[in-house]
Amino acid sequence: MLDLTLEERVVTARLRAAAERTPEAPFLQFGDDVATYGAFHLRTNRVANALAECGLGAFAKIAVFARNSPGFLDAWYGATKIGAIYVPINTEYKGEILRYQIHHADVTHIVIDPEFVDRLADVIAGLPQLKHVILTQPAPVPDAIACRADVHLLPDFLAAPDRDPGVEVAYDHPHAVSFTSGTTGPSKGVLCLNAHVTTFALDWIRFLAFQPEESIYTPLPLFHAIGAWLGVVPAMLSGARVTVSPRFSASSYWDDVRRANADVVHGIFSMIPILLKQPERADDAMQPARAYYIGNRNPAFEERFKCRIVEVYGATETGIVSAHDFDAERRPKSCGKPNADTFDVAVLDDKDQPVPTGEVGEIAVRPRRPFSMVKEYYARPDATLETFRNLWFHTGDNGKLDEDGYLYFVDRKKDAIRRRGENISSYELEFAVNQHPSVMECAAVAVTSDLGEDEVKVVVVPRPGVELSAEELWRFCEATMPRFWIPSFIEFRGELPKTANQKIQKFLLKDRGDDALLFERDWKTGEISAR
Repeated sequence: MLDLTLEERVVTARLRAAAERTPEAPFLQFGDDVATYGAFHLRTNRVANALAECGLGAFAKIAVFARNSPGFLDAWYGATKIGAIYVPINTEYKGEILRYQIHHADVTHIVIDPEFVDRLADVIAGLPQLKHVILTQPAPVPDAIACRADVHLLPDFLAAPDRDPGVEVAYDHPHAVSFTSGTTGPSKGVLCLNAHVTTFALDWIRFLAFQPEESIYTPLPLFHAIGAWLGVVPAMLSGARVTVSPRFSASSYWDDVRRANADVVHGIFSMIPILLKQPERADDAMQPARAYYIGNRNPAFEERFKCRIVEVYGATETGIVSAHDFDAERRPKSCGKPNADTFDVAVLDDKDQPVPTGEVGEIAVRPRRPFSMVKEYYARPDATLETFRNLWFHTGDNGKLDEDGYLYFVDRKKDAIRRRGENISSYELEFAVNQHPSVMECAAVAVTSDLGEDEVKVVVVPRPGVELSAEELWRFCEATMPRFWIPSFIEFRGELPKTANQKIQKFLLKDRGDDALLFERDWKTGEISAR
């Protein structure tokens, strides 16, 4: 089993070690392009030195607002080699959520794909600390950006010297600020240390029984932890190869896996029924992958594709909290046993007392290994103290433990919605909808979809005396928010149910109101129908 001392759990040090050990071994594959460990190490040295020339230093923040590409990885690893902190940005973001995350993380540099420059131009007036904009490819730059920041080209950085930048990065140095969804407030930036990211990847290697001669395929975005920290980093730690696809395609997924000759493949929960709905082929089972990470066990999927689904419970803040050993018998509907090498796990009531076996409470976690989970929520001491109260990290998720110690996820206690693999802050979605001049107030809630994940319903109270149609509100949503935020259901009510202290009782909004007008919008066609 691969193991590292605490001092060795440094991302860039592990790349340097891999490049010295097997410089000609393949590491990163994008389509037909393959970068060896040695080539990637030297290339990211060049990017690191160029970034340093642009004023990026240790502990400074650099956002990466780009799709899956070699440029994303060049920026990520180049920045970390000089001790900077990278801030991955969801490529769906625009408007206030984009401005908020860049501003809140104190970002001074941003690496950005040309297709997103107009979104940045729309908000850059509210980003006085942003001084450098680095394009992944040549493209025209809006005046709003050019007059406020120095503009560079990432390909030009490859002309910098390939010498080691000479910055000593330690296990307890911050590696990333990764934003997670807000619950009762804006999104929080999870400050992840080098040891945290490395431990997360090492636990993944252990529970997947991943071997150095194997390879990984991921179509998931690199701005998410699975694609980056559980794809690129485990491959690097093992001296293995990872193939990165630009995006997920249900029709070509298994052909892409075959071309990658991957042993482990990435996916999310909702992709499982989507893949099962594809037309059956004679060669469905003739694919190389032995493991699919991550989802709930599905016998039909496993039989058809001869690929075992890996079930775990975890989060960006923690890493893998519980899992089944790869070859062990799985307990139905459970997330396996707690990861005792890394964490203590408890299920607590509202007074932080353990609940009896089999009863539901909030899943709470604390580390057994130092520096193995979130250090803090960046610039949010209030949220940090609240989440870590009584020396436990409170996940905001409800679960239970059975008599044999298996953990079961029950539901989300926190006010967030998970849709198609994306976490949505209901607070931020409601903020966006409330910007419409005809909306008096609204509430966003999760309803169950036929894919087994959350679907989004927004319950709206229009301003008195104002006419507001569902079609008009959907057009507004399309223009102002990421696509995966756009609700599938809009319900109009005269008022929202509230407690005596005016808190909205969201649990009463999941079902249709007696006098409510409910409309549904088809995700694919955009067709609107009354329900």
